[in-house]
Amino acid sequence: MELDEALRQLGDFGRYQTIVYLLISLIGQVPGSWHMLAISFLGAVPEHHCKIPEGGSLEDSIPHMVDPDMGQLEYDSCTVYVQDGTESNRTKECDQWEYSKEPYGDTIVNEWDLVCDQSNLVEISQSVFMAGVMVGSILFGQLSDRFGRKPILFVSLALQVVVGTVVVFSPSIVFFTVVRFFVGVLEQGYDITSYVMVTELFTPRRRAYAGILLTNFWALGIMSLPLLAWLIQDWRYLQLAITLPLLLALPLWWFIPESPRWLLSVGKYRKANNVLAKIARFNGKEADSVQLSSNHKYDGTDGKEKGGEVENSSKSDDVSIATATKEKSATILDLFKSRLILKITVVMMFVWCVNAVIYYGLSLNTGSLAGDPYLNFFLSGAVEIPSYVLAVFVVSWFGRKIPVCFFHVLAGLACAVTVFIPQTSSQGKDLTPLIITTAMTGKFAIAASYAIVFLYASELFPTVVRNVGIGVLSFSSRIGGIIAPLMILLEDSYPKVPMVIFGILSLLAGFAILVLPETKGQVQPQTIEDLNRTWKQR
Repeated sequence: MELDEALRQLGDFGRYQTIVYLLISLIGQVPGSWHMLAISFLGAVPEHHCKIPEGGSLEDSIPHMVDPDMGQLEYDSCTVYVQDGTESNRTKECDQWEYSKEPYGDTIVNEWDLVCDQSNLVEISQSVFMAGVMVGSILFGQLSDRFGRKPILFVSLALQVVVGTVVVFSPSIVFFTVVRFFVGVLEQGYDITSYVMVTELFTPRRRAYAGILLTNFWALGIMSLPLLAWLIQDWRYLQLAITLPLLLALPLWWFIPESPRWLLSVGKYRKANNVLAKIARFNGKEADSVQLSSNHKYDGTDGKEKGGEVENSSKSDDVSIATATKEKSATILDLFKSRLILKITVVMMFVWCVNAVIYYGLSLNTGSLAGDPYLNFFLSGAVEIPSYVLAVFVVSWFGRKIPVCFFHVLAGLACAVTVFIPQTSSQGKDLTPLIITTAMTGKFAIAASYAIVFLYASELFPTVVRNVGIGVLSFSSRIGGIIAPLMILLEDSYPKVPMVIFGILSLLAGFAILVLPETKGQVQPQTIEDLNRTWKQR
């Protein structure tokens, strides 16, 4: 009996699979989003100014000006008047600061004075973290293929408890940055593996929905992070709060099974049958009726092309390059062998990179928006859930190309418009709700694009280079994740520039996608020659 046939007989979304699916999604995605975006609160910048000299006052000691947008007095955060007994307006750079405890409490910024000429170190530390994520996506994809999904999932969770706890004892920003690099590496161990495990639980007909629903747990993690940060306004205790809950996942080792697809791929038929028998007993089915024979051949496709179904997930950038490039019959050079495959590769690399830059740029930049930073961060996660759900229906109605274009154009316009909306109108009306709504529209749109673009790329690449192609796109996406925090650095000198750049990049990606063919309802090509022949005939 084939594996997909056995899974259908057991109940494609049976009770056991549903429970395992929920547990894996919970332990793999929620802590993943916590650690990925925690710097928004660990490294939040509170209001601050130079330390007032003894006997001085704020107004007499600190240079100030009127904010043209808010009409409020704004004090310089890096200079102080020279107290030389004269009435000169000479200033000097300060070496001590006073920080407000509102709204963030104690962060790494006020502990290590990461302001003024040190202010870029927070964003640099996040880029280093994302470099770790890129390394982890390569490393753990290969390890999970070799040693199995389940061991890698639980070993990475256990190690994350240790490394995440070490972060708490950081004595400096350098130590913090180095250890957070390894947190980023380990994040991919349970992030990637959880995605692979849940999609391998189901037949192709259900797998697309499993991938989409999985991303909602990522969004739940984003929504819960600001609540934790609001309750725990000390960065060390907050780091513990997003790390120690992983201990609760470790006893699940005795309940969550190894992926039967992986067991078949390495010829472990008896263990695969044992997993199916366990599912059958839990679901009240007859175990003997779903046994796989030893002559079952695993083709490595996981049913990706049967019935035109493929996985669809906004977490697609977590597909590892190592896993993706294991196809022996293809190399990266094959992606440049014809004009059409080259065009697909270049355009998709740009689109995936832009997706990552904007997604992480908007996620990490919510603190700069008007209004409550905790509420804004919560909303940035909440808007992802309807965007993922909408994506499932949109691709069925309108195909792949037009929705990706539409969502990128919408995201681009929202990003560009947001920075030009004043906080108050000429009549004095507070425009904060409009600013937040426009920014969240951009986040909604880019999340929807993320949900569609993996499906689209999987259908564009021929079978012989599909894994290689997705691996290259994954790498370009990770480069975007590294760039995103560095883009935010521009805000200090040019507050409107990052969002304008996000807008321009998104518009360019939206229009670039139009040069590619539509794949909805089309037979997926097996070879590059099939690809050229198929689209030449159209």
